[in-house]
Amino acid sequence: MMDATNNSGFPTNEVEALALLYLQHQSLSGLAPEEIYDKYADAVKRIAKEKEQGQNEQDASY
Repeated sequence: MMDATNNSGFPTNEVEALALLYLQHQSLSGLAPEEIYDKYADAVKRIAKEKEQGQNEQDASY
């Protein structure tokens, strides 16, 4: 579903793009749409957490 602020669809940022790329390389056959969404949401959460940790580590090194 597109919102009014993003007319190009998704992904809207690098975290969403990486999550989508990750899912494209997973076997999704036989999964319900809800299960695919859960996998996508989990991937976004994990990637965002890793990105934040990396930024915090980088900030701490300065």
